[in-house]
Amino acid sequence: MVPCKKCGNKVPASSLKLDIDEKMVICPECVKSKKIHKEIQEEVFHKKEENNAHEESVKKVAHKCTSCGYKFRINPETKVPRNCPYCNARVLSF
Repeated sequence: MVPCKKCGNKVPASSLKLDIDEKMVICPECVKSKKIHKEIQEEVFHKKEENNAHEESVKKVAHKCTSCGYKFRINPETKVPRNCPYCNARVLSF
């Protein structure tokens, strides 16, 4: 029985696997949790890519703050941001 380099659990030496990403030998439980983590990560990143594609399709309007002169973009559908990102002055019109 030898300890897993990642979690420290004692497992038979024959069950350890070399993990190229971690550059160490890990137990089957760590391998299983890594696969689950990878699946979740792919699912989350895939959803983020879809959201980014939607955000890019929305046309934003250029705006110049009347208080400080800072230039930024406003989404006309959601009217966000409602305040200037630089001086926090309220956006009255655009």
